[in-house]
Parts: sequence; C-alpha cells; structure tokens
Amino acid sequence: MKPNPELLAAYTATSYFADIPSGRVALRIGEPAIELNDILIENEVGSWAFVTACNPKSKPTAEAKNKKYLLELEELLKDRELIYFPGEGIGDSGAWPCESSFLILGINLDEGIEIARTFGQHAILFGRFSKPAQLVWVNE
Repeated sequence: MKPNPELLAAYTATSYFADIPSGRVALRIGEPAIELNDILIENEVGSWAFVTACNPKSKPTAEAKNKKYLLELEELLKDRELIYFPGEGIGDSGAWPCESSFLILGINLDEGIEIARTFGQHAILFGRFSKPAQLVWVNE
C-alpha cells in the first residue's frame, strides 16, 4: 500500500505508549526503542511490534466495536502464546482519538503484518533490539 500523505503524517505525529512491567515506555517512528532492551533480553527475543485493532482502514469506529476488535486481537495473541502488553497510540495534535493497542514481543515482521491485515490495519510499528522503530505498511 502506498500511503497518502495525510495518513503518513498522522502515523508520524503519534507517540506509541506501552505499559511494560518496568513502567510506561514511549515509542516514536525513527527513534531507537532503548527502553525495550531490558524486557527483550529478559524474554530472550530480539524484535517487537506495536499493533492495534481499532478503527480498521483508518475510519473512525464506534467505541463498542473497537473494544470488540481489541478483545479479538487479545484472544489471538493468547492463542498464539505471544508475550504482549497493553498500550495506546496518542496523536500529537489530539485530533484523532487515542487507540488502544498491544506491544507484542518476539514477533517477526511477517507475523506482525499478518495480524494487522486480519484487523484491517494500514501499518504497524516494528522494531528490533536497539534499532529505531519502523513504520511498516501492510500491503493488502
């Protein structure tokens, strides 16, 4: 998928927060996620993804439906026995409502993309140990 400029700007102007055992961490596209290094080491994994199920196709969706999609995403993560933590994406401008999400540890890029596709998402945040967080578009 080739993103439109407004969608790319929205993703870029967002902070992605995750609540891990050591506290809340903030992730930004293009910035190293050093705060995740310890938890990656503890779990003996080298990668992570930040995925939501809210607002499929970047269309505002009723809160009740978003909650249902999140529960389905969490059930999928449990079924696959993945390590995950709750989080949320919060846009800098406040124009878009925050989106509840999950930080998933030890997931590879292909699986992250496949999960995002399942929930109608345009992109995920993906990272590796000590590397900058990347915005990865999901081709449909």
